Amino acid sequence: MDSILAWMAMLARPGRGARWIRHEVSQAGSAMAAWEHWAAQRTSQAKRALNEAKRQHEVIRSLGADVVTFHDSRYPELLAHIADAPPVLYAKGSWPRSDAWGRSLSVVGTRACSPRAADWAEQAGREWTEAGGRLVSGLARGIDGRAHQGALNGMNGGAQVAVLPCALDAIHPRMHVGVADEILQRGGLLISEQPPGIEVQRWMFASRNRILTGLSPTTVVIQSPARGGSLISAQCAFHQNREVFALWQRGLGKGWEGNRALVADEIAHPVSDVNELWRVLSKDVSSRKSLLKKGKVAVGFPAGCQEVWAVLDNKKPVTWTELSTLFSSRIKDLERQLFTLEMLGWIRRLPGRAFLRN
Repeated sequence: MDSILAWMAMLARPGRGARWIRHEVSQAGSAMAAWEHWAAQRTSQAKRALNEAKRQHEVIRSLGADVVTFHDSRYPELLAHIADAPPVLYAKGSWPRSDAWGRSLSVVGTRACSPRAADWAEQAGREWTEAGGRLVSGLARGIDGRAHQGALNGMNGGAQVAVLPCALDAIHPRMHVGVADEILQRGGLLISEQPPGIEVQRWMFASRNRILTGLSPTTVVIQSPARGGSLISAQCAFHQNREVFALWQRGLGKGWEGNRALVADEIAHPVSDVNELWRVLSKDVSSRKSLLKKGKVAVGFPAGCQEVWAVLDNKKPVTWTELSTLFSSRIKDLERQLFTLEMLGWIRRLPGRAFLRN
């Protein structure tokens, strides 16, 4: 058994989040030592987890893909610094040099984008990669897909990374399988934290966002409505201490409420269009800092989630039934707080729909 299988087998155990696994490995000194310690106490569970890890590894190899663990020298340094960095990345394609990640730009936005936003996304993808940068986006419909296509339409279309919410053997959405194939053909990279054989689930989309923003020093929100994954991505980038920009100008109304809120809350710096974004990014980092405010949201903890956080514990799980009783008249707000806390890595979901602080 090698180190890669040890990491994968630990992930195959139920009820263990990214932070917990990395903590176990850190305490034990290596993934192998952490696995052997746990396996000695849970023999039957360990056997099942190891068999599942071996199955997953065979599938990864059959896909021509690779497994990059947290201790691998290729693991992106930027991503390693976020609080809930994934212990393992499953990757297919050409892995960038370590210094290339510093020139990455994460582009996010709504699936139901306007024609103007779609044009801006394509422009961002094409011009950033042609200028020697690397595009990072999520292969979703709308803004993500248009940004990827913009890069492919340019002279350096392979300088991009698609961060998937799904496993590498089940590209989602299916309508972008061709885009994924072209990214690989042009020398790009597909990344996922999900092992093969796992069906895509709703929570995976939000979980993916922290990786999408964690891979870049800068994130730009092209278009976001009042609610949606783009706002979650912006919050992720903000709490990761990354630069966040949002396209915003007078006259942008319905469908742009999220951009307006990000600017109003001082989470994102406004830029009127992609050309202004380039002008700001062309300045050196020290001069840019005066443009970017720290924001009204307390750094390190997601705004508006204190109530649920106060109820949860780091030792005794709290069930959904218990939480819904406490928040009986505010179920939607409860779901929002749990969703945000889990996505940002502050809590983890256990089997039986129970929750525990990380």
